Amino acid sequence: MAVRRWLGDALLNAGLVTKAQLDEALAVQSTSGDKIGTVLVDLGIITETDLLRTLCDAAGIPFISEAELQPEPDAVGLLTADLARQHSAIPVKLEGRHVVVAMADPFDLLALRALTRAIGRSVKVVGAARPAVLTAMDRSYSVAAAGGGVMVASGGSATPAPAASPRLSVARGDTSAPRGSVGRPGWPATGPWRLGDDPNSAASLVSDLIRRGVEMGSTDIHIEPRETGLNVRYRVDGLLVDGQVFPKAAQAAIISRIKILSTLDIADARMPQDGRTQLQISGRMVDLRVSTFPTLHGEDIVLRILDRGNVSLDLAKLGVETDDLILLRSALMRPHGMIAVTGPTGSGKTTTLYAALAELSSGDRAIITLEDPIEYELPGVRQSQVNVRAGLTFATGLRSILRHDPDIILVGEIRDKETASIALSAALTGHLVLTTLHTTTAAGTIPRLLDMGIEPFVIATAITMLVSQRLVRMLCNECKVPVEMQAAVRKRFGLEGYTLYGPKGCPSCRDTGYRGRVGIIEILPVTPEVVTAINDRTAPEQIHRESGRPTLFEDGIRKVQAGITTLDEILRITA
Repeated sequence: MAVRRWLGDALLNAGLVTKAQLDEALAVQSTSGDKIGTVLVDLGIITETDLLRTLCDAAGIPFISEAELQPEPDAVGLLTADLARQHSAIPVKLEGRHVVVAMADPFDLLALRALTRAIGRSVKVVGAARPAVLTAMDRSYSVAAAGGGVMVASGGSATPAPAASPRLSVARGDTSAPRGSVGRPGWPATGPWRLGDDPNSAASLVSDLIRRGVEMGSTDIHIEPRETGLNVRYRVDGLLVDGQVFPKAAQAAIISRIKILSTLDIADARMPQDGRTQLQISGRMVDLRVSTFPTLHGEDIVLRILDRGNVSLDLAKLGVETDDLILLRSALMRPHGMIAVTGPTGSGKTTTLYAALAELSSGDRAIITLEDPIEYELPGVRQSQVNVRAGLTFATGLRSILRHDPDIILVGEIRDKETASIALSAALTGHLVLTTLHTTTAAGTIPRLLDMGIEPFVIATAITMLVSQRLVRMLCNECKVPVEMQAAVRKRFGLEGYTLYGPKGCPSCRDTGYRGRVGIIEILPVTPEVVTAINDRTAPEQIHRESGRPTLFEDGIRKVQAGITTLDEILRITA
């Protein structure tokens, strides 16, 4: 009742309503339950602007008209267009250490808190009519969404983003060169950068750097805050190459845009966050895994590009030699047992397992996976993802999967004794289990499992094949050239009598001499001899030696002999 009385009295004193009109609104309000101010607006007695001005006067909050709402570029640059529209607010001007922000709802405390965190300064709020705020935003932020034809998928469906200005040129000078520091045309070489200095918003900048990463065939985009700027680097063929360098003043806007795309909390910059999004680039859908991490100069962000169109799920095209491929497919055709693929992070283990599932997928077998995280959606396969916070770990999930009558199970990674025990038991009880471990060699899986507390006879009985792999860069077929090599080096590495090739560099490979990667793989079938060696706890090197199978290095040498890669690459990866 008190609220009705003071608001009604304030409106009466301002001459905005009559006593009869106020009584009419109070009668409607008694049945509808709406706020008296809302009822007055709905009845057309007052406008939203009248209501907001009255509320601001009563609360001691300044109110500015549309004519007075002239945001300064220095202030506007402190907040992204997306966040401004989300809260119907826009920075107006700087006052010392404070920022004056006009809000259509200056009483929204949650919005005010989010704006304060995003701007990073103390905020002074003023009220302004919503149409006036929207007009000011349209005038100050020239582009409000992703440009260049990028579509953002939300909830699994792609929706077109609003039109943006013409596609950006991200390099200063020659855009074809990925190396070195590159910026945006028109940016000041020195001094503060403001959003108004460039006709495109942070949304357009982010879309452009993602598109560039996809076009370069990179697997990851590193966005790294530095003391004086924001650096972007792309991981191409396993190595990082320099990309754009943004002014420091653009950092907050770019990072906020990425977090909005991946549904992360833009107001929290103190804790690591993980998210994902989906974009349509050059006519195909691309998944992005987004990871943030707080650092000295701001949030470091890594975008993992999961481009299904750039990945071949065909075992024959992953670098597996013919004799190894026959052995691998033979193990995959068995109805039970475990196949473990090993190697460091980024060595292509998941791709190999996905390729194996692609061959195994059929309507007469049930395939269930438990991954961390799911990288690609596989048709005909029931995929699930661990959620430690919810209690879904590899171990707990694997127990549940076994009650779902599976024929084939993919366990993303074996990290502990509990998961290893359940997975090996599943392999012994009629299931084909595919999994990964982080070991340096195929035979190194055996001592790793022994260290977890698994008995040797269980390992020897359940595992049918161990695989280890790495990825090496392939020579560019457009520019590779024959090279000479000392006779002693040829003899030492078994390269006598072969024509060897080296990198030269051309536009096709961005002057690196390499284009794409291929796997070098060692395969260790668990034969009766290997079973005996496992039970005797023989050293891993001896186990592989007694198997007679090529090692990783020896498989790499075969690819050097075939002119696919170089000796330097093999030594870099296997040394």
